[in-house]
Amino acid sequence: MDLLENLIVLSEKAARIARLIRKDEHLFRLLVEQKKPDEANPRFVDDFKTLADVLIQQMIKYFLELRFPGIAERVRGEENNTFRNTLGQEITVEIKKTLQETADLLRIILNGDSTAAYLLAEEVHRHVDIRDVNTKRVEYDWWMDLQEIGIWIDPIDSTAEYINASEDSSGEGQSGLNCVTILIGAYDIGTGEAVLGVVNQPFCSNVDNCWKGECTWGVSYNSTKINSLNTPPTRSHCAYLSSSEDEAVKTRLINKGYIIKEAPGAGNKILKVIKGQGDCYVLSKSTTFKWDTCGPQAILKSLGGDIVSYSEALENRIVSLKYPHDVEGKSGTSNGGGLLAFRMPEILEDFIEEK
Repeated sequence: MDLLENLIVLSEKAARIARLIRKDEHLFRLLVEQKKPDEANPRFVDDFKTLADVLIQQMIKYFLELRFPGIAERVRGEENNTFRNTLGQEITVEIKKTLQETADLLRIILNGDSTAAYLLAEEVHRHVDIRDVNTKRVEYDWWMDLQEIGIWIDPIDSTAEYINASEDSSGEGQSGLNCVTILIGAYDIGTGEAVLGVVNQPFCSNVDNCWKGECTWGVSYNSTKINSLNTPPTRSHCAYLSSSEDEAVKTRLINKGYIIKEAPGAGNKILKVIKGQGDCYVLSKSTTFKWDTCGPQAILKSLGGDIVSYSEALENRIVSLKYPHDVEGKSGTSNGGGLLAFRMPEILEDFIEEK
């Protein structure tokens, strides 16, 4: 499927931008440098982080439009493309036809920093082949009406881990760069169902001080159920939660025999469930958004799992998360009622309230 392969490649281009910013000394200083209160641009750390998000989102949108004309108007994400730099200039972030044109625009956004602008533009325009991606090859073909497909993007999930890059002493990937994900999901405009997902983990492993990524994908569209996973599911009796989760939720899970583990990033926690490192991810609050869940949900559905409303499950109602095409604003795009992500359907039995 051409759309799937394109999304896989674009997720890898995004991952390479994320790795470049962490690896290149000049770009890294822009990301993590702490300004003193009396300096002219104390917000530049936040500004550059936001620019990295916006640049990745616009890059994906631009190259999708080149391949599938008309699709750009149906691509949305966490960020908009209007960027205000530290000089107060409001600039629309765009990918131009040539590397030099893109670099010229980025130079304005970056207050005249030609080095940073060219490095980023070069990576945006660099060719990436499907064979360059660490993932299972797509060996299936099926038909999908792209006019009925919308797309959600989260350019860099777990941004705090991305910026701080604290080392994980547990050896289980519970914090640090390992938790960063790039999330791309496609949904059916007519039904609101997640149908295709790509999750790229740019910092999956570190070999000889060089980060390597991994891409996981899945399709759940009509009768097509395919994915890049090879491992059969087994019970881990582990539940992933956010550090801010209510004690009542933790107590309920412990009483059901679960080991509780906390980790940052919605995409990261759902990916752990996808890979079988946890039985479920439970969130009782409405603090995730459509861009967090669309891609991972499609992968879980391709495996026989799903992401459902947590509050509805406690009322004996199994309601899958949906993606209405006309939603706007924070309230419209949030996943109200929390969520329960699982790979094995029998996990639901632990959450249905006994009546």
